[in-house]
Amino acid sequence: MNYENWHKATYQNCDDPTVWNGTNPSCKLCEKEIEQHDEYCEDHQRCIMCGDNDDCGCQEEFSQLSGCCEKKFIPETQRCSRCNKTASSSWEDAVDNCKN
Repeated sequence: MNYENWHKATYQNCDDPTVWNGTNPSCKLCEKEIEQHDEYCEDHQRCIMCGDNDDCGCQEEFSQLSGCCEKKFIPETQRCSRCNKTASSSWEDAVDNCKN
């Protein structure tokens, strides 16, 4: 096995750490370092609902809706105002789905 085949098998299309130039890539929207395996920094992460990089307001909006019926969510009781079942907010559901 030659070096090129070994390197390809070892790193499988990942960046070669032996050719790192000492600087991490910059965010597409500013000069900060990007998050791992992403194109944007921590401040410019995409919204999990709309995909926008700016402050879109989705978190505030969807935190007020229940995950079951998309009606008003009552955080004090963790219940949906329509069906009165124990629920979580639509935003919490979306965050949980992103983690999986």
